[in-house]
Amino acid sequence: MAGFKVDMATKMKKLDDRFPIDTKKGVHALFSQIHHVRESRFIRGDYEASVLLLDFEKSMTEANLTDRQKQVIYLVFEKDLTQQQVARILNISQQAVSDHVNSVVHKIAMVNKGKEESYCECLQQQIPA
Repeated sequence: MAGFKVDMATKMKKLDDRFPIDTKKGVHALFSQIHHVRESRFIRGDYEASVLLLDFEKSMTEANLTDRQKQVIYLVFEKDLTQQQVARILNISQQAVSDHVNSVVHKIAMVNKGKEESYCECLQQQIPA
């Protein structure tokens, strides 16, 4: 049986580059590809995808989303409904759906940006002068 080596740091870096969850663009990209990332976790046993998803779930909790925001995100990204379909279901305008999505993406990005900045500050404090 042939052995192989997996560079976990490189693999995680690729996911971080593809889905930088401290930016709005990265959060939206991950929401849009959430099914594929989950699938890779199970089909390919992708440990890095599991870590990314756990971090993302924690960030969603820390973002203190409203019940309506959670509903919108679930319907748009979990159920793959269009914003127009979600608007009809929730009896709100399509613009309101779009605003909720943008607000959630912004909140999650800010939560992660804050974590990143705190982590960098901790590292800087540990470096001797």
